[in-house]
Amino acid sequence: MEALGTNSKCLACCICIEKNKICSKKCEFAAYFPNKLKDEYESATELFGTPNIIRMMKLAPQDQKPLLASSILEEGVAWTNDKIGGGFGVILKLKLEIRKHEAYLSELRKMISEEKNNYLYFY
Repeated sequence: MEALGTNSKCLACCICIEKNKICSKKCEFAAYFPNKLKDEYESATELFGTPNIIRMMKLAPQDQKPLLASSILEEGVAWTNDKIGGGFGVILKLKLEIRKHEAYLSELRKMISEEKNNYLYFY
């Protein structure tokens, strides 16, 4: 997740907007929830609520905050897109895609092996 720069013309972060606060250059959430991620943040707010997001971010170790923020946003989007499966539904879909690609790769390997055998048989 890229951090919000020190440019004073940047918009307030999503948490400051939600809490109707002025977002300073020292805002601890600006790097993780910049205004350009507003739609993702709104989805996460529906799922977790702003107070819970703030609490989770404050409790997380500094080196884990980017990963936590990304997870919060992705989980919110997953639940917005799939009200029943949420993040687990995304994982299941990805596993199915992997299985399909592995089956296709297996078929290709089998065809290559057959072609090699045919080539060696003729020469």
